[in-house]
Amino acid sequence: MTGHQALRCALFGALLSFSAGSFAQQIVTTSDLIQQPGYQASWQNMVKGQARMPGWARKGVGTSTPAQNLSWKGKEYLVGNLCKPHDCGNNFLIVAFSADKSQAWGVRVEVEDRPEAVDHPKKYAKYQWLGKPNDDMKALLKQQFENNPDWK
Repeated sequence: MTGHQALRCALFGALLSFSAGSFAQQIVTTSDLIQQPGYQASWQNMVKGQARMPGWARKGVGTSTPAQNLSWKGKEYLVGNLCKPHDCGNNFLIVAFSADKSQAWGVRVEVEDRPEAVDHPKKYAKYQWLGKPNDDMKALLKQQFENNPDWK
C-alpha cells in the first residue's frame, strides 16, 4: 500500500466513524433526565414535603434506565425508573412526567428485606405515592412493575 492509499484509508475511516457517531442517538437515563432544568423543577415539587424519603430518591440520583414515552388515556408521558444503588430489587421508584414537564408523579416502592420477599415481593411491598397522583395515574405507575412476571 502506498503512502497516499494508506492516508486515503485512514481519512475514510475517520470520516466514517465521525458520521456514524453524529447519527447515534444519545440515551438519557431517568437519573440524567431529573437533573435537566425543566424536569428538575417538577421533580423537586413532587418530592417536596415528603416524609421518610431517602436521599437517593429525594435527589433523584440512583441506578436508572432510559426514560420511555408512553401514551396513557389519551395523554403523553415520559416514564422512567430509578432505584437505590446496589439494592434495586428492594428499593425503587417509578416516575411519570407530563409532556410539558410541568408535573411529575411517582411511587416509591420499598420491599421488606426478608427471605420470603424474594419469591413474593408484592406481598412485602410498601408504597409511597408522590405528586398526589389520582387513581388513573396510580394505575399507570403500578403497571410499570406489576406487569413484571417476578412481581407476585
